[in-house]
Amino acid sequence: MESQTTTTTTTHTTTVSMNVNYVTSPLGILRICEMVLGLICWAIVASIPWLNHSPPWQFVMFVAVTSWIMTVILFIIYVGAFHASICSGLPWAIIELLFNGFWAVFYFIAACVAAAYTNGWSLLVAATVFAWFTTICYVVHAAFAFKEYRGGSFSGSSVNT
Repeated sequence: MESQTTTTTTTHTTTVSMNVNYVTSPLGILRICEMVLGLICWAIVASIPWLNHSPPWQFVMFVAVTSWIMTVILFIIYVGAFHASICSGLPWAIIELLFNGFWAVFYFIAACVAAAYTNGWSLLVAATVFAWFTTICYVVHAAFAFKEYRGGSFSGSSVNT
């Protein structure tokens, strides 16, 4: 009696593609603006050493740096198309709405705090202006995310492009 053994090997490959359309879409451009303006805001605040001992400016710095890091991570997720491959089961419309709404509120508070503590210093005024511009970007992005969540969409707004 002969015994026959069969060995089956399965290989699972995950392909990651680049989503270059996201970079040129309205939401991608908005995300890039958030990153650039946020980076300028926290770079200005970080360039003034004595602000490390000022609790209001520490809060502004915390909001600016934390939101910038999280925004860069989300940008990489979309450009790397991980949202469509590895994380495809997540409710991205809700994530976008909560993410942008959260940072819009926090940046608004940080911009108000920054405006209250500029003391006429030109660098601090510049940081405050960039905080307000970044706030506007997050508010607009949250509005687009809300529209997407509600089922409406404008040309190029989908994160799945």
